[in-house]
Amino acid sequence: MNPLKSKVKLAGLLIILGMVAGILSISPAIDSPAYLTGAAAGSNRVIISALFQFVLFLTYLGFVLLLYPVLKRYNKSLALGFLSFRITAGVILILGIVILLSILALSQEFVKSPSENSMVFEALGNVLKITRDYINHVFMVLTLGMGNLMLYTLLFKAKLIPGWISVWGISGTVLSVLASVLLLFKIVDVITPEYLVLNVPTALFEIVFGFWLIFKGLNPRDKSAEAV
Repeated sequence: MNPLKSKVKLAGLLIILGMVAGILSISPAIDSPAYLTGAAAGSNRVIISALFQFVLFLTYLGFVLLLYPVLKRYNKSLALGFLSFRITAGVILILGIVILLSILALSQEFVKSPSENSMVFEALGNVLKITRDYINHVFMVLTLGMGNLMLYTLLFKAKLIPGWISVWGISGTVLSVLASVLLLFKIVDVITPEYLVLNVPTALFEIVFGFWLIFKGLNPRDKSAEAV
């Protein structure tokens, strides 16, 4: 197997791994209305969620580092834009992990003295939760989406994958970005039917795209990239 095929297959595996890590990174205790007591009670699950979010960060970074040397041969500007936005999204994700663990620490302090300064704990907790929602569901998605639009546009122009897959990726990304914008303006809430429906096309696309890279790879008719 030549180096290009190996890199592309690994990139596809990272997409699938990232989806699994993303599902396992969900922390019901933090998202619960009773998070001030629930997070401390389920502290191990919150920590595991944080670890899987870090795994997700690694998949984001690994994916772009694997594909960038290939992509820049076709359009250096779009490839560099994809690299920049994907790294920025990773940094934002790390910030979300820090806030997640901060909410856990706040919860642990709250259960030690629930009757003392409870309003302060609640106010600070609400600020941290809202900030985390904005980071994870708005600004990370917007940043990730901008990078993905550059990636799928490049793949479409270079015909490295079938056009219908690239168009699906672009369309799904636009819908996910729209969901985040609606969330930012509080037109929809997180984990509502409207928000989930807008993100379904992207979720399905990533499954197809990941397995396509694993089993089909990039367009084999293009000989210029095989030496990468």
